[in-house]
Amino acid sequence: MKKFNKLIALLLMVVMVLAIAGCGSKKDDSASSMDLTQGSDTSDASKEEPSDDDAQKEEQPAFSIDDGVTAYFANMPKHIYKIGQQDFIDKVKAGDDMVVVDIRTAEDYKKGHVKGSYSAPWGPAIAENITKIAQDKEVFIYCYSGQTAGQAVMTLNLAGINARSVNLGFNFGISKVEGYEAVIEETEHAFGSETYDVPQEVQDALTAYYNGLADVKETTFKNYKVSEDNLKAMIDNQEDFYLLSIRKADHFAEGHIEGAKNIPWGAGMEKEFASLPKDKPIVVYCYTGQTAGQTVAGLRLLGYDAVSLNGGIGMEANAPLGWINKGYETVGGVVKAGVNAHFANMPKHIYKISQQDFVDKVKAGDDMVVVDIRTAEDYKKGHVKDAYSAPWGPAIAENITKIAQDKEVFIYCYSGQTAGQAVMTLNLAGINARSVNLGFNFGISKVEGYEEVIEETEHAFGSETYDVPQEVQDALTAYYNGLADVKETTFKNYKVSEDNLKAMIDNGEDFYLLSIRKADHFAEGHIKGANNIPWGAGMEKEFASLPKDKTIVVYCYTGQTAGQTVAGLRLLGYDAVSLNGGIGMEANAPLGWLNKGYEVVK
Repeated sequence: MKKFNKLIALLLMVVMVLAIAGCGSKKDDSASSMDLTQGSDTSDASKEEPSDDDAQKEEQPAFSIDDGVTAYFANMPKHIYKIGQQDFIDKVKAGDDMVVVDIRTAEDYKKGHVKGSYSAPWGPAIAENITKIAQDKEVFIYCYSGQTAGQAVMTLNLAGINARSVNLGFNFGISKVEGYEAVIEETEHAFGSETYDVPQEVQDALTAYYNGLADVKETTFKNYKVSEDNLKAMIDNQEDFYLLSIRKADHFAEGHIEGAKNIPWGAGMEKEFASLPKDKPIVVYCYTGQTAGQTVAGLRLLGYDAVSLNGGIGMEANAPLGWINKGYETVGGVVKAGVNAHFANMPKHIYKISQQDFVDKVKAGDDMVVVDIRTAEDYKKGHVKDAYSAPWGPAIAENITKIAQDKEVFIYCYSGQTAGQAVMTLNLAGINARSVNLGFNFGISKVEGYEEVIEETEHAFGSETYDVPQEVQDALTAYYNGLADVKETTFKNYKVSEDNLKAMIDNGEDFYLLSIRKADHFAEGHIKGANNIPWGAGMEKEFASLPKDKTIVVYCYTGQTAGQTVAGLRLLGYDAVSLNGGIGMEANAPLGWLNKGYEVVK
């Protein structure tokens, strides 16, 4: 009997590795027989101290299913446990040393299957054969559309098997590859006698998982799935369930099934599982159902009542399966439309107010809202009269429904740059927001007599709330929570320092440099390698020309309009950051490219 695959063991905690290590020995039938024949022996032999091996076995902790599932997602490889149908066919034709498992019905297997494949029909047969599937070779699984194979792949990997599913299964994937007939046969293959060690906890869990299919066989959730029609009925009948999309955030924003929440598929998604409810069904959907299948298997093994949507959201490749392919509608596009509208309908004030005009409005006691997004510590030391504190970060999204939509709202930070980002996000939420030019340090504090409008009295947002579309709330929460992901990187606060940009240029790094200054100013001098989209209404029409496969560094004059642009681009799915201090001007020195002494070209 071979040892439990070390590849999967590496994914698990050290304590689990210790648990697995003891499973690698072969069964010793003769030893067992000897024990039986001496069963009535009460001699000194029965009083012997346990061997070191016995002691080690007693000390070993049980395999943790929870940790195994978590490791599956946390250590997700680039191939995301899938293989393209063409690549799979090529491997079969090349005679690669691998294992292929067909989980379609036994009847369909007999009619014709991929050469050399074993039959383990979807259901208990998978768990029954779990110890017979090689742990020292690549294993490829296919079903009809890829969806149940997604579930199987997750469960097999938990058992130490290096398994992947074939994209779109037999019907929509394999059979669509030109020349696939060359790898089809009717010869049946049975698993051999060689077995591999699988922890008892895993065997028990997978047996329960596949036996559980019988419990849902006659229900809406047959095969741990739900049909498109039944999901539509559940929504129309306002049934109590949780709808989870695992598509990319930008695709979710462009359109999703009404009521859905989003946890984008990928390594790290397991960190969000704790936010899911265990007291109601969870319907998971992706693009065609395959990654949702993996997710459903993981969630069910963690104790969630999860099922996947048949065919996912639907794509051309798996029609007629899938939500959209069935003719059902999606909602969304609110974020994309809102971002485009922010730029397309840009007012003359370009979402900014001069520091002098702002201080004058405060002195005049205008009916407006002021938001200070500096740190809580600096707010306490002194802030503009009546200003609310919403420190740069998640606090902005958390208070988004408490910021008035029927008054002018003014935001300030230190230099104006992060306030530029905040302004764009607040306007998306229906707030009439502008940033104070050059922020507190370079703007407000430079106005003569500004001290008259400074106080230390703290102010809290009231209980009154304003409607913000859920899609927008979700997008802004993701936007501000995302700051934690870049906190320790070159792009902290979705910005890049002047020195780091210089290094990126000198090192020949692959990124896109975007100036949003006026065309004549760009011609007079710009940072080497930059392209230009002049700031102003209509600039959003040029966004489609920007790359989504590389970082975009945006710069303006002092960073403020670049902040707005970066927020818009990131909400549209671009990896955008702004240059700290922009090109640099006298008013914001020593910030900015020129103020740091770096050169420009014409």
